[in-house]
Amino acid sequence: MTATADPNRAELEQLLRFYADSGLDFALDAEPGNRFEAPGEPSRPPAVAAATQAPSAPAPETAARPPATTASAAPAARIPDDQAVELAQKTAAAAGDLDALRAAVEAFEGCNLKRSARATIFEGGTRGADLMLVGAAPSRDDDKNGEAFSGIDGILLGKMLAAIGLDRKADIYAGFCVPWTVPGGERPTPLHMKICAPLLHRQIALAKPRVIVALGNATSQHLLGSKKTITQLRGTWTEADFGAGPVPVTALFDPVFLREQPRFKRMAWLDLLALKKRLTEAAPNA
Repeated sequence: MTATADPNRAELEQLLRFYADSGLDFALDAEPGNRFEAPGEPSRPPAVAAATQAPSAPAPETAARPPATTASAAPAARIPDDQAVELAQKTAAAAGDLDALRAAVEAFEGCNLKRSARATIFEGGTRGADLMLVGAAPSRDDDKNGEAFSGIDGILLGKMLAAIGLDRKADIYAGFCVPWTVPGGERPTPLHMKICAPLLHRQIALAKPRVIVALGNATSQHLLGSKKTITQLRGTWTEADFGAGPVPVTALFDPVFLREQPRFKRMAWLDLLALKKRLTEAAPNA
């Protein structure tokens, strides 16, 4: 008889991973404890006391800008989807600059992903850069570090950009379709992207990049409003208007995909060369 995997065990492992990604980092105590006692009281279980200590501030992306803020520990009740989209539209329209939009996004309660994220990763890199990279959502490393494109995928992205003479922090500006990480490191759903789309579009309009690169399949389809796959969208340019005039957009394989599918690195290199050429043409003095 062929042995089969225990489905209950697999479900338990998935549940434990979800708990870990949601920030639950201590187990139940052997003895019951009063979790409503003030911090520091002798009867408070050590594990609970440690879990309620204020988290350390996330590292800033640059010395000139404030760090990403920790997501609210007690968000408001969930907003219906249609009202969430309308709220995002009003929030985006009211922001007159990137600082105001950043503050508004950090206070936005219309997306349920904020409930499980440690931080709101609104932006990365340097404002005013000609090139803007847009990812689907921050990674688990991003959420942990409070910085866009950090961890192993950020390192690979940095090497890809360095190959065409660009610095990952100094020469690019970054944003996300959804500024909160998804439990399990998954991609955000189309609904998450729809809710947050007005916020991203306003961010692009205020940042005024000369060129936009959509990282990955989900981001490319979302930004370009296309059902084509990234293998069909890569290597092409599309003029898109996000509220401040048309800007050229292209698709690029994201680092996660390239680590899993290294055979596509040759295509990625050709796309990077095309990006370098386009940036040269788009430069103010070109």
